[in-house]
Amino acid sequence: MNSVVRASTLEMIERAYKEGIYAQISAGYRSMEEQAALFSQGRFYRYKGKNYSILAKPKVTNAKPGQSFHIFGVAIDYFLVSDDGKTVLWTIKTKWKLETCSCHW
Repeated sequence: MNSVVRASTLEMIERAYKEGIYAQISAGYRSMEEQAALFSQGRFYRYKGKNYSILAKPKVTNAKPGQSFHIFGVAIDYFLVSDDGKTVLWTIKTKWKLETCSCHW
């Protein structure tokens, strides 16, 4: 993962924790094959001759391998959890919305 993105991610998590917002990282760098597996969810998809299709799962991304910033190590996915860290929180509350990032690397 890019060192600036890593440092910014850790700072974001620390700032969020200080405000009572608990976040965990679910993905950083992602290989082309990992991106193919995610892209294939909910659709028929072949990548480099391999069938990655996973129709039983919902679509989670529109980025094919090579189209996601994860492949370059400059993107993260995160999710919010309860105070005890045991429950993922999917309901968006105003205090959880982050400002738009104007990052320059």
